[in-house]
Amino acid sequence: MEKSKMYDDFLTKAQDQSTNSFVSESKILERLYTLGKAVVITTTNLDYIAQNYASIRSVIEKLLNSKIWHLDIIEEGINTQKELCSRNIADCDFHNLVDSNFKSYKGYCFVMDSGIHYLLENGRISQAVEACLQRTQNMIEQLKLLYQLNRIEEVFDHFCVSCKHGLNYNKCFDSNGIIYAHIKEQELRNMLLDYLRINMKGSVQTEFCTDFENDEESVDIYLNDGIEEAIIEVKFSFQKEYYNGKTNYAFEQRVKAGFEQLDKYAKHLDKDGRQMHYGYLYIFYKRNDLNSENIAKIIENELSNDLSAHFRSLYTNTITNDLGEWKCC
Repeated sequence: MEKSKMYDDFLTKAQDQSTNSFVSESKILERLYTLGKAVVITTTNLDYIAQNYASIRSVIEKLLNSKIWHLDIIEEGINTQKELCSRNIADCDFHNLVDSNFKSYKGYCFVMDSGIHYLLENGRISQAVEACLQRTQNMIEQLKLLYQLNRIEEVFDHFCVSCKHGLNYNKCFDSNGIIYAHIKEQELRNMLLDYLRINMKGSVQTEFCTDFENDEESVDIYLNDGIEEAIIEVKFSFQKEYYNGKTNYAFEQRVKAGFEQLDKYAKHLDKDGRQMHYGYLYIFYKRNDLNSENIAKIIENELSNDLSAHFRSLYTNTITNDLGEWKCC
């Protein structure tokens, strides 16, 4: 099929809502873009993306959130998977990156990042389909549904409810209901991070450095909604009988370690003259020796310890997520 005929057919499918619009450019973008990753997908034939949608989606789901990626698609599937750079760049720099790398590409580019999704044809923005370069009215409407930082605890609640209804269960539990050995702090942090990125306004990042002189002093999650800033320290505590891993911290140990980390971060931030509005400890746990009263008492006891005034001006709350309440989807 010659190129112009193929493109016309593709647009016809995209515009005809009575057909399977799953294969349309707009639907493909919507479905892949909602994964929350930063990806540029190139192909010489738009049909290759529809034909290989399932495998493309599967690969994108596993990509690191912190990077910008390039996938090249051929008839047989993914031909190239390449890391372009860190995702921690401004929108204008992202556009410049796309322009410098793909302006001369002879074919089609899907470009996706938070609030951005558009189609390039031979290096130029396609005007023939619903695509745009700036944050469009659809994105403005979506932002109305997102939460400012002063409502983050509502998002924490929604995340817990979603986990209880199947979100992330299969990522964490084997067929016997035991937590996989590879599930540790980073994997749990990324689950929370992904949810926050979808539901919070502004920037949600990992490994925010709190000490200009010591690169290791970095918190798990940093948020900035343009008005306020927050940091989240993530810990976990799994009993041995529920976990195939070998790290079986007591719940008290995790609370103590989390507070000590936040205390250290608060001192560094104050020393460098940086203000943070909220500081959270987030603990994932699965234990049979705890109830809500026990947990409240442990947190209260640890808060009575010798923690700095900087900690107390930063600390907002401790959030707990009981994996014992998670259900298989």
